[in-house]
Formats: sequence, structure tokens, C-alpha cells
Amino acid sequence: MPSQPLPQAVATPQSPNVAGRSAIFLQATIFFFMGLFVVLLPHSTKGTRHAFLIAFFVWIISLAVEHKRMFEQPLALPLLAYIVLSAISTALSPDPNVSWGYMKLVCYTALVGTLFAQNLSRLSQVRVLVVLLLLSAAAAAAFTAWQYTYGIGVRVDWVDSDSQLFHAGLRPGDVVVKAEGSSVHTPAQLLATLKRTRPGRLLRINVLRGAPIRRRLIAVPVTGPLVTSSLQLAKAKPTRAQGTFRHYGIFAEVLMPMGCLAWALMLGYLPQRRWPALLWGIIFLAITASIFATQTRSALAGLFAGCMVAGLLLARKRARIWIFALLLVLAAAATLWIHHTRGLGWLARQDAGTQYRRLMWQDGMRLAVQHPLFGVGMATIQDHWEQWHLRAFELYHEYWNFHSDYVQLAAERGALALVAWLWFIGAYIHYLLRLLSRAQRKNRFASAVLAGILAGFVAFLLRAVVESALNDDSLVMQMFFLMGVAIAMERMLQGPGAVNGVE
Repeated sequence: MPSQPLPQAVATPQSPNVAGRSAIFLQATIFFFMGLFVVLLPHSTKGTRHAFLIAFFVWIISLAVEHKRMFEQPLALPLLAYIVLSAISTALSPDPNVSWGYMKLVCYTALVGTLFAQNLSRLSQVRVLVVLLLLSAAAAAAFTAWQYTYGIGVRVDWVDSDSQLFHAGLRPGDVVVKAEGSSVHTPAQLLATLKRTRPGRLLRINVLRGAPIRRRLIAVPVTGPLVTSSLQLAKAKPTRAQGTFRHYGIFAEVLMPMGCLAWALMLGYLPQRRWPALLWGIIFLAITASIFATQTRSALAGLFAGCMVAGLLLARKRARIWIFALLLVLAAAATLWIHHTRGLGWLARQDAGTQYRRLMWQDGMRLAVQHPLFGVGMATIQDHWEQWHLRAFELYHEYWNFHSDYVQLAAERGALALVAWLWFIGAYIHYLLRLLSRAQRKNRFASAVLAGILAGFVAFLLRAVVESALNDDSLVMQMFFLMGVAIAMERMLQGPGAVNGVE
């Protein structure tokens, strides 16, 4: 009998399914960590960064596994010019090791935006991320309210200079949060711990000091009774709201674009759908109240400017009168609040902070003229301020930054990097306006989100006049996350399938 041919190997029908399941799993993983990224934005810089890095590396793996090609991405040329010129400035820096540490943040400008621009394919995904972001911001506002009601520890109003506690380092104004490893929330709890600590023990007290908050551990060698009649304690509340960032300025600037986004969504749903508009309005008021509690003038000014832009873009002519009236009321309330809490006006020319800024701006422009092409290098002023003759450092002994993105770019990275950044700003605003015009004809939710993104960017630009906003990781990551969302939405709006089911 003729031998039967052996059966040839045939590709099993499960192979495409396995590949499909792998792709679905990778995409789901990427979206999960993108969602975690936005949830952590109002709470933790480090957590936000880690979530981004995991999502980014999973995306790189998915590109290799699925043999996918990236979509063309607008605004790449000005961003690339900005990054390359920053890198050249860093390479020529008198202290390259310090400057290269700041290049990581510069690179986030491209990588965060690219991650979201390339991995969002449906407007429903954008809706999920926006809802997560604003609910998380509302949670940060609720946490702030809890701190002001429940307290953050026990404040030391007075401690005698001859006491053991004073000699160990405890000072009036300190806030005790832990004693012997246990949290304390009331004076009675702290007094009970002090009374039961016997001589010969070493009492460890965790305190918060200053604003922005600095944590300190105080070790008290106990030689006798710790509680004296001169010890005065009270429940502590934040002097200026700081959220979980321990810095009121960072907390305020992170909430600022989120407030603009909530405001834009509120306007986008009025008057057709009142319940969603009411939800976004409540979140906007909660965020605004938290920014008020930070007592940060530039963040409040940025919030109101951004909201005014969103009002011009989204509201009808008659509604604009009421909207601007509300914003004027909020601005007047902010003026009275800042004067009441800090004794300052919006400009406060005699304020030490204003004088510090003025000196840094003057010296920054001088350095920009002396080093016009590539500046003096990022962060070199911290160790070379005597060489650069920075008067604010000499007078105030506070070693911060130039308190203006535009001055800082010119001084640290040179005029070319500043021009590249201004090029990006102009191109991005033009891009958002053009995209918003297209979205308004197709989808109410998309147009509200884009108006909120533009409003938040305007707020960012205004704050950048008096603060070095580009130095703050959380704010930079948020702004370029929103840019990535806008770029992805342009691709969605080109095909009607992506926007179906989302108003």
C-alpha cells in the first residue's frame, strides 16, 4: 500500500485569539495605569510619576508585541526644539550633574503627552479619565475640609525656655502629630503621653514646622516631669491648606487647571442638562474653596482668568453677564480673603516675597543678557549664586528660583530655549482654538473638555509670570496629560464612531 502522507502542521485557529487577548490585556493595563495617574495627580507627585512610568513602559512593550506604528503627533516640532535646546544648555552648564537632574522633568513634556495622545481611542475613555480626575480633586478638597475641622495634630502655643521639651528642640508654633509612635489629635492625648513617660526614657516626638511644612523628629531625654503649668497646647489646623503635598503653592497650582475644567464642564452642560451641570458646579466650588484656603494669589488669579476664557468660549451672550458677575464676586471675595489672612493686596509691593521676586527678575534678566545663547544652566544658581551675584539670596538667605518661567528660561537656558517655548505656547493655543471650533459642531462634551483644557493652560501661563511653574512635576505632568488628551480627541473627532454615545 502506498504510504499515506503525514499531516502537515496547520496553524491553530486559537493563535489569532491569543494575540488578540494579549493586545487587549496590554491596552487594559495601559488604561488602568493612566487612570491611576489621573487619580493620584491631586495627591502625590511620586505616585503620579510611578503610574506614568509603568503605563509608558507597558505601552513600549505593546508597540513591540503588536508591531504598531505611532500616530502622527502635532506640536512635535516646537516641543522637540525646546527639549533639544534645553539639553544643549545642560551639556554646557558649569554644573552638568545638577542640570541633568532637571532634564527628566523637561522630557516629561513630551513623554506624558505622547502616552495619552497615542493610547486614547474613544471619547468614552476621555470621559472616564476626566471624571476620575475631578472626583479625585473633590476628594482632595474634602480632605482639606477634614483637616480644618478635625485638625492635623496638637499645636504648641507656649513652652517654657527652661523645660526639657524646649531644650530638646520643641518650639512655639510646632504641631505635634506623633508621640512615641502614636498619632495625637487632641491636647489631652499628648498630655497623657507626656505624663506617663518615666524618667530615664527617650521620648520621640514627630512635629510639623513652618510653611511649607517640614517634618522633624525631636528626641527628648526625660529627667523629670514633662508637663508644667507653662505648657500651652491647642488643636492644630492648617495655616494654609497644603493637601498631601506639604506645600500650599504646589497644592494650589495642581488644583487650578482642575477647577477650570470643572467650570468648563458646568458651562458645557447648561442649560440643557442641569444635574450634570450641578455636579460639576459643586466640584468647582469645592476646588475653589481649597485654593482659597491655600491663600495663594497667583493660583486664584489664574483660576479666575481661565474661567473667564471658558465663559467667553462656551456661554451665550446673555449668560456671559451672569458668569462674569459671579467671577467678579469670587475675585472680590478673594481680595478680601487675602487681605484678611495675609494682610496683602494683589500686588503687595512692600511684601518681602514681592521684593524677593523683583530682585530675582532683575538679576535673571542680567544673566540672560550676559549669557544670551544657552544661559547659565538649569539649577546652577543653587550652588553658584555668589558667582552670579544674586542679591535676593544674599539678602534673604532663601535659595529658591527666579519665580517666573520666562525669566528662568532666559537666564538658565538662554534666549533660544525661551523662543522655542513661546513658539510652543502660540502653536498650542492656536491648535486648541481650531480644534474647539470643530468640536462645537459635533459634540458638547468634547467642546467643554477642550475649553477646559485651554482655560487651564491660560491659568498656567498667568501663574508662570510670577512662579517657576515648569519646575513643579505635578503641574507639568497635568498640563501635558491634558495636551495628550486634546491631541487624541482631534483624531477621534475625525471619525464619527469615536464620539457616538457621549454627549
